[in-house]
Amino acid sequence: MNFDLTDDLQLFQDQIRKFVEREVAPGARERDVGEVFPGEILRKLGETGYLGGTVSPEYGGAGMDYLSYGILIEEIGRADSSLRSTISVQLSLVMRPIEIWGSEEIKRRYLPKLASGEMIGCFGLTEPNAGSDAAAQQTTAIRDGDHYVLNGQKMWITNGGKAHVALVIAQTKPGGGTDTIAAFVVDRDTPGFSTADIHGKLGLRSSNTGQLFFADCRVPADRMVGKVG
Repeated sequence: MNFDLTDDLQLFQDQIRKFVEREVAPGARERDVGEVFPGEILRKLGETGYLGGTVSPEYGGAGMDYLSYGILIEEIGRADSSLRSTISVQLSLVMRPIEIWGSEEIKRRYLPKLASGEMIGCFGLTEPNAGSDAAAQQTTAIRDGDHYVLNGQKMWITNGGKAHVALVIAQTKPGGGTDTIAAFVVDRDTPGFSTADIHGKLGLRSSNTGQLFFADCRVPADRMVGKVG
C-alpha cells in the first residue's frame, strides 16, 4: 500500500508550510511566554481560506477533505502547538457540529464569520466537577417559553476567554443523563454569560484557556444545535 501524499496533497502541504514559516513560526516563542493570543494570525488564516477547514464553501468554508485538514493541523503544530489547539477547536468542535446539526439559520449566521476569523468559537463541555463526562454535566438549560435558561460553569475551555460564540453542552433535565443533554449556540454578549481567563499554564500558553459562567442566561430555543439527547 502506498502511503505517499498525492501530488495535490504535496502541493497543499508545501503551501501550508510556506505560510507557517512566514506567518506562524516567527514570534511563536514570544507569544507562548507572554500568553499572547494569535488573533492576527487567525485573521490571516481566514483570508487565505485555511480557517474554513472541511466546512462547505456554501457556508464560507474551504471544503477540505480530511487528509488536507490533517496536513493543515500538522504543519501548524510543527511551529506553534498553541495555534494548533486554537484552530482545531474552532474547526472540529465548533464549526463542524454547527454544519452537521445546526439549523440553516444558525449555519448562515455563524459559519462564514468563523471561517473568516471574524469570530472565534469555543466548545463548552468540561466542568469543575464533571470533567468531560457529558452524562454528568451539572450546567442546566431549563425551558421557559421560547427560551432556555442556562445556569452553571464550564472549566478549562480552549478559546473560552476570547470566543465571540460558545457551543455549550447542558442538561435540560437535571440527572437525566445523556438522553436529556442538548447543545446551544450562545453569543458572548448574551446577558448572564461571562468568562474569565486561566493563566499560568505549563504549556500551550498562547492558546487561550478560560472559564464560562452562566447565571440565568436566556438563550432562544432556536439556538439549539440538533435536538435534545
